Amino acid sequence: MKKLFLFMLVLGLGFSFAQSQQCSNDYKHVYELQGSERRSPFAGKVVSTKAVVSAVYPGKESLGGFFVQDAEGDNDPTTSDGIFVRITKRSDYVDMKINIGDVVFVTGKLLERNELSQLDRLEALEICGQAEIKATEISLPLNNPNDLEAYEGMRVIFPQTLSVAETYNLARYGQTLLSLGRLYQPNNGQAGSDNALRQILLDDTSNIENPEIVPYLNSEDYLRLGSTISGLEGVIVNSGLGKYRLEPIQASTVEFTNSNPRTAKPDSYSHEISISSFNVLNYFTDLNERGADSPEEFERQTAKLLAALSAIDADVFGLIEIENDGNKTIAALTDSLNEYLGAEVYAYVPKPPLGLGTDQIRQAIMYKPAKLRLITYGSERKAIYNRPPVFASFESLVDGEVFTVIVSHFKSKGGCPPGGDTDKGNGCWNLRRSAQAQTLSDFAAKISARINDTDVLLIGDLNSYRSETPLEILESNNYTNIDIMLPLEDRYSYVFKGELGTLDYALVSRSLLPQVSGFDVWHINSDEARMLDYNTEYNPAYLFQDSPYRSSDHDPAIIYLKLE
Repeated sequence: MKKLFLFMLVLGLGFSFAQSQQCSNDYKHVYELQGSERRSPFAGKVVSTKAVVSAVYPGKESLGGFFVQDAEGDNDPTTSDGIFVRITKRSDYVDMKINIGDVVFVTGKLLERNELSQLDRLEALEICGQAEIKATEISLPLNNPNDLEAYEGMRVIFPQTLSVAETYNLARYGQTLLSLGRLYQPNNGQAGSDNALRQILLDDTSNIENPEIVPYLNSEDYLRLGSTISGLEGVIVNSGLGKYRLEPIQASTVEFTNSNPRTAKPDSYSHEISISSFNVLNYFTDLNERGADSPEEFERQTAKLLAALSAIDADVFGLIEIENDGNKTIAALTDSLNEYLGAEVYAYVPKPPLGLGTDQIRQAIMYKPAKLRLITYGSERKAIYNRPPVFASFESLVDGEVFTVIVSHFKSKGGCPPGGDTDKGNGCWNLRRSAQAQTLSDFAAKISARINDTDVLLIGDLNSYRSETPLEILESNNYTNIDIMLPLEDRYSYVFKGELGTLDYALVSRSLLPQVSGFDVWHINSDEARMLDYNTEYNPAYLFQDSPYRSSDHDPAIIYLKLE
């Protein structure tokens, strides 16, 4: 019995000795493994290192491992002091409890996966003690987007207040783009040439697509662009192709401040007549076309649009992206809105005698016949247009004043041609949009001469940012872009890749300008996440509400007139 006890004691001492010996073995510092280039100089080799655990993301549903960081670092701004340690479900160490602050000795093969340096296929992993890691401060803007390579795998903190710039993939991948200040499209008139240097992608530490519970939402289950956070801490991860993201230490503790709250209605001004331009995002009564794919989606789309239209309560609606099927879809929407309001409040302008072209979508006009009399209406069929503009001239039943509304939808920036009208700084098809702008100005002049009234309002989706040629052409033809009535930071109606910009306009003729009493762009769509729209795919069912928010992807613009 004594011999057995002594034998076990020797084994125990031997085990303790092995532990101590391993922790004191030779190793490379993390910054040596990372090196100063994007690819590690030890890639493909079995190496050992000793460092402090800075963040832990266990399991296949998370990142499947933990990050370690050199306790001292080398004070070299070109080398990272952190690296990822991958633990697979087949690893001998899959059940080993690892905590932040553990000093670990680890041996494994150094691999580059999607340009992320990591220790894999572990041959040794031992806890050698405890230490503390202090997060390294990073401030935006960066000098160069590649500057983050020097922080790969390191625990960092952004001491500044960052804004939510994009939520496009929030429900799909748990990601949101953050930026120093809001990002504006460079051609929109609010600067923005350094946008790439003022942003960082925030992930949710999960590998799960379409999570049942979407991260980072507030108590009312939404996260709007412009929401803010300060002192965000996490680990910088290389996502490949020169893209970097921040994995928070613990996603559940990340809380945003709702610095850009929703409003129940658009801003209103004293007026006689109100007019709204609203791109309604492919409103189709025929399913499986460009709009809803099922009766459920169509019902959801209609419910959200009715909530938005009723809240705007315009006397005239210029609607963009209505199904081009004669009067069928615009009549259905008008009937639904009247039923929603409980009275015959709106009528629609019929299909113009010259038709509406062959595109799947068209522009349409609704109005309140109790306040306005329709004098004349029509469209212009010219080859330069992809979707002919439609117009309607009205007489106010209050004072007999006359005005004309023309609704346009210019050629989009997408579907670039192989040559010719390609992107030269204003997106593709800028030459076509510019020609459409000049033709539209000429058309407006003809209508004014026909009805002997120069009060003309050009509204619609012009697919051009504020400083681009089509707007310059319209303004040179004596039309004023009345979004100058808004603060500079509010001049946007759309977001693309995190950059805000105006695509939806109201331009007034010289004689109508003094009669404009107010203008608003109601940010119910561009600032909202796409997961809140009518689609059912990738959108968690618990988030749907029949509210105005994300009723489209464009914000409605509202013009207020005091006619003279």
